[in-house]
Amino acid sequence: MTQGRLTSCIPLPVEHKLLVTVIEKAKDWALMHGVGMRDRKHFTKDAIQIAPFVLLPSPFPQTEFNKAVELQPILNELMHKVAHDDEFLTRTLQNALQVDEFTASLFDIWVKVRDEGMAQTLSLGLFRSDYLMQNPDGNR
Repeated sequence: MTQGRLTSCIPLPVEHKLLVTVIEKAKDWALMHGVGMRDRKHFTKDAIQIAPFVLLPSPFPQTEFNKAVELQPILNELMHKVAHDDEFLTRTLQNALQVDEFTASLFDIWVKVRDEGMAQTLSLGLFRSDYLMQNPDGNR
């Protein structure tokens, strides 16, 4: 089954002058709203870069979007159960904890909180899932 290119929701091509203006405004917005990061290879405390972002929305078929919406509660429950399974977390993270300082630090915090006892009976999970659409025929 061949699926054609999806129709853009923005008339393309965008006039060059307008595109440059929109890019400049988007970068300014990003900087003013904290979408910056430091360069790891050429670190300096006096400079930040704008984190990569998409300027124009990508069209996504409604049927595929509906599938993602239907799947998300299942993924949320899975992540919740994993986050509350001490034995599973300890076993699956054991190698990463030896080589990844950031993960080890988060794990240490989790162990301290667990050992002190949970003060709250409820927990809130804020999950982010990014979905990519597979196109078997390779067309974009």
